[in-house]
Amino acid sequence: MTGMGISDGTQFDALGPTLSVTTEPAEPAGGDTITATAVLTNDCPFPLRNVVLHLIDPGATTAAKTIPLGDLRLGAKTTRRWETAMPADVAGNVSFTAHVVFDVDGRSSDCARSAKTFTVPYEPNGVRDPYRTFATTDDAEFGQYGSQLVIWAGGRDFSGGTDEKAGILLPGSAAESSVVQVKTVSLTGSDNPTAKYGIAVANDLTAPEKGGYAVLTMSKSYGLEFMTDSNGDGHLDTWAGGGGSTHPAWLRLVRDGTTYIAYSSTNNALSWTETARATVPSASGALDAGVVASAVNLNYPGTTVQAVFDRFTVEES
Repeated sequence: MTGMGISDGTQFDALGPTLSVTTEPAEPAGGDTITATAVLTNDCPFPLRNVVLHLIDPGATTAAKTIPLGDLRLGAKTTRRWETAMPADVAGNVSFTAHVVFDVDGRSSDCARSAKTFTVPYEPNGVRDPYRTFATTDDAEFGQYGSQLVIWAGGRDFSGGTDEKAGILLPGSAAESSVVQVKTVSLTGSDNPTAKYGIAVANDLTAPEKGGYAVLTMSKSYGLEFMTDSNGDGHLDTWAGGGGSTHPAWLRLVRDGTTYIAYSSTNNALSWTETARATVPSASGALDAGVVASAVNLNYPGTTVQAVFDRFTVEES
């Protein structure tokens, strides 16, 4: 892959050690074998006790290596290397990370973290089963990178008489009692403050006029929008939301029969705030659920957006 940007992950804290991470090659491409090097220097005015170094690969939630280092005297320096790989199916910010945990005086503990981060551009590569795509605009493209889904889309509007968008869906996945959830990571490519991305459900997302239609989106600048089709004609005619926009954020749409409840979270899904609830009488059986995006470019002709989502899930409740 080309077009990578690199940030220097060296960390220094006057009350903590210096920790840095470098890689060889310095500018790896997807699939490359990497030698990552972590350098830890105890330039604190005290020894570090019970030091443990964790070396973490890109996208991993647990350490590839956990190395006990014991005690480090003042001025001590240690280097550890690990061989890993640049994931082939990755984009966005990709990091090789070192995390050190230590005791200060036998009664308290502390930590330090450093990462070598690469910015890898997203490129349309399609989606894999069980996902399906749909679009009401002819400039849509799609991508899937690990747990992330990406939509490139234009579209003049997202509600009322004009509903132009692109989406990635799981057909028939939202049961009578279900929770649809996603992290909206980033929305780029347009200066239009009303561009939006988020969750959509319907009896058939490729044909909203079949009923059950609702969307919960985060706009580029104008906050949340929860819109539903109250009479089953395929047009979004109710609205709730507003406020400022947050990227990233978490969106959750809870279905209980014909009742939909919209929630959002800005603290990594640790707690949720209810936006609104609505009744959609035309909702019937198992619904399609998916993620959608629109440039809302009626007043910004020709513009498209790149919408990045992470950890899209649909679960029975």
